[in-house]
Amino acid sequence: MDITQDTNTVYLFLFGVSILASFIDSIAGGGGLLTTPSMLLVGINPLTVLGTNKFQSSFSTFTSSRNYYVNGYLTDINKNKYFILSFIGSSAGTLMVSRLSDDILRTLIPILLISVAIFFVLNRQVKTDLSNYIVLLTPLIFLIGFYDGFFGPGTGSFFVMLFLVFKNQTLLESTATSKLLNFASNFAAFIIFAVQGYVIWELGLIMAVGGISGAYLGSKSAIKVGDKLIRPILVVVSILLSLRILTS
Repeated sequence: MDITQDTNTVYLFLFGVSILASFIDSIAGGGGLLTTPSMLLVGINPLTVLGTNKFQSSFSTFTSSRNYYVNGYLTDINKNKYFILSFIGSSAGTLMVSRLSDDILRTLIPILLISVAIFFVLNRQVKTDLSNYIVLLTPLIFLIGFYDGFFGPGTGSFFVMLFLVFKNQTLLESTATSKLLNFASNFAAFIIFAVQGYVIWELGLIMAVGGISGAYLGSKSAIKVGDKLIRPILVVVSILLSLRILTS
Protein backbone atom coordinates (compact mmCIF):
# COMPACT_ATOMS: atom_id res chain seq x y z
CA MET A 1 0.00 0.00 0.00
CA ASP A 2 1.28 3.48 -0.85
CA ILE A 3 -1.13 6.03 0.55
CA THR A 4 0.23 9.51 -0.07
CA GLN A 5 -2.00 11.45 2.35
CA ASP A 6 -2.72 11.25 6.07
CA THR A 7 -4.22 7.81 6.69
CA ASN A 8 -7.08 8.98 8.92
CA THR A 9 -8.12 11.61 6.38
CA VAL A 10 -7.99 9.05 3.57
CA TYR A 11 -10.06 6.54 5.52
CA LEU A 12 -12.68 9.18 6.38
CA PHE A 13 -12.85 10.29 2.75
CA LEU A 14 -13.25 6.72 1.46
CA PHE A 15 -15.85 5.96 4.14
CA GLY A 16 -17.97 8.80 2.74
CA VAL A 17 -17.36 7.65 -0.82
CA SER A 18 -18.47 4.11 0.07
CA ILE A 19 -21.79 5.35 1.49
CA LEU A 20 -22.56 7.41 -1.60
CA ALA A 21 -21.36 4.74 -4.04
CA SER A 22 -23.40 1.95 -2.43
CA PHE A 23 -26.50 4.14 -2.25
CA ILE A 24 -26.21 4.92 -5.97
CA ASP A 25 -25.33 1.33 -6.85
CA SER A 26 -28.47 0.00 -5.17
CA ILE A 27 -30.62 2.27 -7.33
CA ALA A 28 -28.85 2.83 -10.63
CA GLY A 29 -25.76 0.60 -10.56
CA GLY A 30 -22.21 1.75 -11.18
CA GLY A 31 -21.04 2.41 -7.63
CA GLY A 32 -17.59 1.13 -8.57
CA LEU A 33 -17.27 4.12 -10.90
CA LEU A 34 -16.80 6.17 -7.72
CA THR A 35 -14.93 3.85 -5.33
CA THR A 36 -12.29 2.61 -7.79
CA PRO A 37 -10.92 5.98 -9.01
CA SER A 38 -11.22 7.46 -5.50
CA MET A 39 -9.01 4.71 -4.07
CA LEU A 40 -6.50 5.08 -6.90
CA LEU A 41 -6.32 8.85 -6.35
CA VAL A 42 -5.20 8.50 -2.73
CA GLY A 43 -2.24 6.36 -3.80
CA ILE A 44 -3.32 2.74 -3.28
CA ASN A 45 -1.80 0.35 -5.83
CA PRO A 46 -4.23 -0.99 -8.46
CA LEU A 47 -4.50 -4.65 -7.41
CA THR A 48 -5.01 -3.63 -3.77
CA VAL A 49 -7.70 -1.19 -4.93
CA LEU A 50 -9.51 -4.02 -6.71
CA GLY A 51 -9.09 -6.45 -3.80
CA THR A 52 -10.16 -4.04 -1.06
CA ASN A 53 -13.06 -2.81 -3.17
CA LYS A 54 -14.29 -6.38 -3.69
CA PHE A 55 -14.09 -6.96 0.06
CA GLN A 56 -16.25 -3.98 0.96
CA SER A 57 -18.56 -4.48 -2.02
CA SER A 58 -19.35 -8.01 -0.86
CA PHE A 59 -21.01 -6.55 2.23
CA SER A 60 -23.04 -3.94 0.35
CA THR A 61 -24.26 -6.28 -2.40
CA PHE A 62 -25.22 -8.89 0.20
CA THR A 63 -27.19 -6.22 2.09
CA SER A 64 -28.98 -5.11 -1.09
CA SER A 65 -29.83 -8.63 -2.23
CA ARG A 66 -31.10 -9.54 1.23
CA ASN A 67 -33.40 -6.50 1.27
CA TYR A 68 -34.80 -7.36 -2.14
CA TYR A 69 -35.27 -11.00 -1.06
CA VAL A 70 -37.09 -10.03 2.15
CA ASN A 71 -39.40 -7.79 0.13
CA GLY A 72 -40.26 -10.57 -2.32
CA TYR A 73 -38.40 -9.41 -5.43
CA LEU A 74 -35.76 -12.18 -5.63
CA THR A 75 -38.04 -14.70 -7.34
CA ASP A 76 -36.03 -16.27 -10.20
CA ILE A 77 -36.19 -20.06 -9.81
CA ASN A 78 -32.73 -20.44 -11.40
CA LYS A 79 -31.01 -17.97 -9.09
CA ASN A 80 -28.77 -20.62 -7.50
CA LYS A 81 -27.49 -21.75 -10.91
CA TYR A 82 -26.86 -18.14 -11.93
CA PHE A 83 -25.07 -17.49 -8.62
CA ILE A 84 -22.61 -20.33 -9.33
CA LEU A 85 -22.00 -19.14 -12.92
CA SER A 86 -21.24 -15.61 -11.74
CA PHE A 87 -18.93 -16.95 -9.01
CA ILE A 88 -16.93 -19.12 -11.43
CA GLY A 89 -16.71 -16.39 -14.08
CA SER A 90 -15.47 -13.85 -11.55
CA SER A 91 -12.85 -16.28 -10.25
CA ALA A 92 -11.45 -16.66 -13.77
CA GLY A 93 -11.39 -12.90 -14.33
CA THR A 94 -9.66 -12.25 -11.01
CA LEU A 95 -6.97 -14.82 -11.71
CA MET A 96 -6.28 -13.13 -15.05
CA VAL A 97 -6.11 -9.53 -13.78
CA SER A 98 -3.87 -10.50 -10.87
CA ARG A 99 -1.19 -11.44 -13.42
CA LEU A 100 -1.00 -7.90 -14.84
CA SER A 101 1.58 -5.38 -13.64
CA ASP A 102 0.71 -2.24 -11.66
CA ASP A 103 1.96 -0.02 -14.51
CA ILE A 104 -0.42 -1.65 -16.98
CA LEU A 105 -3.35 -1.44 -14.56
CA ARG A 106 -2.71 2.25 -13.73
CA THR A 107 -3.32 3.03 -17.40
CA LEU A 108 -5.92 0.36 -18.14
CA ILE A 109 -8.27 1.03 -15.20
CA PRO A 110 -8.98 4.73 -15.96
CA ILE A 111 -9.57 3.87 -19.63
CA LEU A 112 -12.03 1.13 -18.64
CA LEU A 113 -13.72 3.52 -16.19
CA ILE A 114 -14.24 6.14 -18.89
CA SER A 115 -15.52 3.48 -21.32
CA VAL A 116 -18.10 2.22 -18.81
CA ALA A 117 -19.11 5.81 -18.00
CA ILE A 118 -19.71 6.48 -21.70
CA PHE A 119 -21.84 3.32 -21.84
CA PHE A 120 -23.93 4.76 -19.00
CA VAL A 121 -24.43 7.96 -21.03
CA LEU A 122 -25.48 6.10 -24.17
CA ASN A 123 -27.62 3.51 -22.39
CA ARG A 124 -31.35 4.17 -22.27
CA GLN A 125 -34.32 2.26 -20.88
CA VAL A 126 -33.96 -1.28 -22.22
CA LYS A 127 -37.04 -2.32 -24.19
CA THR A 128 -35.70 -5.10 -26.42
CA ASP A 129 -37.22 -8.54 -25.87
CA LEU A 130 -34.65 -11.32 -26.34
CA SER A 131 -36.55 -14.02 -24.48
CA ASN A 132 -36.43 -16.24 -27.60
CA TYR A 133 -32.64 -16.30 -27.22
CA ILE A 134 -32.65 -17.46 -23.58
CA VAL A 135 -29.90 -19.99 -24.44
CA LEU A 136 -27.47 -17.05 -24.49
CA LEU A 137 -28.19 -16.15 -20.87
CA THR A 138 -25.86 -18.76 -19.33
CA PRO A 139 -22.67 -17.76 -21.21
CA LEU A 140 -23.47 -14.06 -20.76
CA ILE A 141 -23.78 -14.46 -16.98
CA PHE A 142 -20.37 -16.16 -16.98
CA LEU A 143 -18.85 -13.38 -19.11
CA ILE A 144 -20.24 -10.59 -16.94
CA GLY A 145 -18.96 -12.44 -13.88
CA PHE A 146 -15.56 -12.65 -15.60
CA TYR A 147 -15.65 -8.91 -16.26
CA ASP A 148 -16.46 -8.22 -12.61
CA GLY A 149 -13.52 -10.31 -11.46
CA PHE A 150 -11.22 -8.59 -13.95
CA PHE A 151 -12.43 -5.03 -13.30
CA GLY A 152 -16.00 -4.56 -12.08
CA PRO A 153 -17.65 -1.11 -12.33
CA GLY A 154 -21.00 -1.32 -14.12
CA THR A 155 -21.45 -5.05 -13.48
CA GLY A 156 -24.76 -4.58 -11.65
CA SER A 157 -26.22 -2.61 -14.55
CA PHE A 158 -25.09 -5.22 -17.07
CA PHE A 159 -26.81 -7.94 -15.04
CA VAL A 160 -29.99 -5.83 -14.76
CA MET A 161 -30.18 -5.40 -18.54
CA LEU A 162 -29.59 -9.11 -19.01
CA PHE A 163 -32.65 -10.11 -16.98
CA LEU A 164 -34.81 -7.33 -18.40
CA VAL A 165 -34.31 -8.44 -22.00
CA PHE A 166 -33.88 -12.20 -21.66
CA LYS A 167 -36.40 -13.02 -18.93
CA ASN A 168 -38.80 -10.06 -19.10
CA GLN A 169 -38.47 -9.43 -15.38
CA THR A 170 -39.65 -6.15 -13.89
CA LEU A 171 -36.98 -3.55 -13.12
CA LEU A 172 -37.11 -4.36 -9.40
CA GLU A 173 -36.92 -8.11 -10.04
CA SER A 174 -33.98 -7.61 -12.39
CA THR A 175 -32.24 -5.39 -9.86
CA ALA A 176 -32.81 -7.97 -7.13
CA THR A 177 -31.36 -10.79 -9.25
CA SER A 178 -28.44 -8.62 -10.32
CA LYS A 179 -27.50 -7.84 -6.71
CA LEU A 180 -27.40 -11.55 -5.85
CA LEU A 181 -25.14 -12.31 -8.83
CA ASN A 182 -23.04 -9.23 -8.09
CA PHE A 183 -22.55 -10.51 -4.54
CA ALA A 184 -21.38 -13.85 -5.98
CA SER A 185 -18.85 -12.19 -8.29
CA ASN A 186 -17.64 -9.78 -5.59
CA PHE A 187 -17.18 -12.55 -3.05
CA ALA A 188 -15.32 -14.82 -5.48
CA ALA A 189 -12.93 -12.03 -6.44
CA PHE A 190 -12.43 -11.04 -2.80
CA ILE A 191 -11.40 -14.58 -1.81
CA ILE A 192 -8.71 -14.73 -4.51
CA PHE A 193 -7.41 -11.21 -3.86
CA ALA A 194 -7.30 -11.92 -0.11
CA VAL A 195 -5.28 -15.12 -0.60
CA GLN A 196 -2.84 -13.13 -2.75
CA GLY A 197 -2.52 -10.37 -0.12
CA TYR A 198 -4.29 -7.59 -2.04
CA VAL A 199 -6.75 -6.50 0.67
CA ILE A 200 -6.31 -3.66 3.19
CA TRP A 201 -8.45 -5.17 5.93
CA GLU A 202 -8.86 -2.07 8.11
CA LEU A 203 -9.85 0.14 5.19
CA GLY A 204 -12.07 -2.58 3.77
CA LEU A 205 -14.00 -2.91 7.03
CA ILE A 206 -14.42 0.87 7.30
CA MET A 207 -15.72 1.06 3.75
CA ALA A 208 -17.90 -2.00 4.37
CA VAL A 209 -19.70 -0.17 7.18
CA GLY A 210 -20.30 2.76 4.83
CA GLY A 211 -21.29 0.40 2.03
CA ILE A 212 -23.82 -1.47 4.15
CA SER A 213 -25.40 1.82 5.24
CA GLY A 214 -25.58 3.14 1.68
CA ALA A 215 -26.87 -0.15 0.27
CA TYR A 216 -29.59 -0.42 2.92
CA LEU A 217 -30.81 3.13 2.29
CA GLY A 218 -30.49 2.78 -1.49
CA SER A 219 -32.37 -0.50 -1.80
CA LYS A 220 -35.11 0.86 0.47
CA SER A 221 -35.35 3.96 -1.72
CA ALA A 222 -35.22 2.14 -5.07
CA ILE A 223 -39.00 2.14 -5.50
CA LYS A 224 -39.28 5.88 -4.83
CA VAL A 225 -36.07 7.27 -6.38
CA GLY A 226 -35.28 6.92 -10.07
CA ASP A 227 -31.86 7.05 -11.69
CA LYS A 228 -32.45 9.95 -14.10
CA LEU A 229 -30.67 12.44 -11.83
CA ILE A 230 -28.19 10.07 -10.22
CA ARG A 231 -26.70 8.56 -13.38
CA PRO A 232 -25.53 11.85 -14.98
CA ILE A 233 -23.83 12.90 -11.74
CA LEU A 234 -22.19 9.49 -11.42
CA VAL A 235 -20.89 9.63 -15.00
CA VAL A 236 -19.46 13.15 -14.74
CA VAL A 237 -17.69 12.48 -11.45
CA SER A 238 -16.28 9.18 -12.70
CA ILE A 239 -14.88 10.70 -15.91
CA LEU A 240 -13.31 13.62 -14.02
CA LEU A 241 -11.67 11.29 -11.49
CA SER A 242 -10.42 8.99 -14.25
CA LEU A 243 -8.93 11.88 -16.23
CA ARG A 244 -7.22 13.08 -13.05
CA ILE A 245 -5.65 9.63 -12.59
CA LEU A 246 -4.44 9.52 -16.22
CA THR A 247 -2.82 12.96 -15.95
CA SER A 248 -1.26 12.47 -12.50
